[in-house]
Amino acid sequence: MATIYQLDRARLVAWLQDRGQPPYRASQILEGVYRHLVKSFDEIPVLPKALRQQLAEGFEVGPFPIDSESEGRNSVKLLVHLEDDEAVECVAMETRWGRTACVSTQVGCSVGCAFCASAEGGRRRHLRADEIVRQAVTLAILRGKLTNVVFMGMGEPLMNYDEALTAVLALVDGDRLAIPPRHLTVGTSGVVPMIPRLAQEAPKGVELAVSLNAADDELRKRLMPGVSRWTIAELLAACDEWTRLRGGQPVTYAYVLIEGVNDRRIDANMLAKLLSRRRHLLNLIRMNPVEGSELHASSRDAAEGFAAKLKDLGLNVTIRRSLGGDVQAACGQLRLQSKSAC
Repeated sequence: MATIYQLDRARLVAWLQDRGQPPYRASQILEGVYRHLVKSFDEIPVLPKALRQQLAEGFEVGPFPIDSESEGRNSVKLLVHLEDDEAVECVAMETRWGRTACVSTQVGCSVGCAFCASAEGGRRRHLRADEIVRQAVTLAILRGKLTNVVFMGMGEPLMNYDEALTAVLALVDGDRLAIPPRHLTVGTSGVVPMIPRLAQEAPKGVELAVSLNAADDELRKRLMPGVSRWTIAELLAACDEWTRLRGGQPVTYAYVLIEGVNDRRIDANMLAKLLSRRRHLLNLIRMNPVEGSELHASSRDAAEGFAAKLKDLGLNVTIRRSLGGDVQAACGQLRLQSKSAC
């Protein structure tokens, strides 16, 4: 069954006109769906009963069915049930800056990062744009108004480019969730050809976060085999093009710190050579525990020493605080689950 989250104002007006309804009904429907976050069209009483019935017959509205919910100190993780009996995880995180939704873009992932649980079982399918948007709606219904959305859940957004971009446009649409573009971040493991395209097609202000995680190609290939067809030089050239096309907007680079693997002095020196002359923000993230992985997080002292070395070498660097670890919802911990495993 279709969902109401597939329709923007123009498509909704066309649907209404086909049924002899005036265009102004679109505003009433959009306000109910996205401002009041209704779970049923009957919760929009300004609509005629017959129209509410037609909407209910044509579209689903409201949150995803939830297979499981895990509550942490500052976060909640949901396993949401899709119409084909697949499931994905999404997360709402509370910070002093507001409430962030972390949404998935694929069922599973094919990148195969060695420090990430999402690739276990591979990629099963892409998510549609409305399935991406509905995760944010579900989290908003459960936790309240969202201030930020990040495409950093399960999957690689730029390998599902068209649907991910459509979801971005829906989320920032003033008629819908109206997330300020500067509060929406698309994360990528580095799908090089799509970065300049995103720079041209994403609304001004939308942020790009690139998982770098290594300063040489051999190590990056081991850690991130699914994007090893592109060299670091090619990736950074695409990021330079992003900055050029976006009028100087820097790229945020994420670097997961793994004990004895990419946290050495030589890694810091190579990383500084790569980024020091580029517009950048560098977020260091101590690897979160992943069941079955032989890799381990750098110690806090090692992470702080690595950051200090990079600052001395001229980089704009921070150690990012990890949220959601108490419910296996931190960076790299979202994984495929079946209903029977819940």
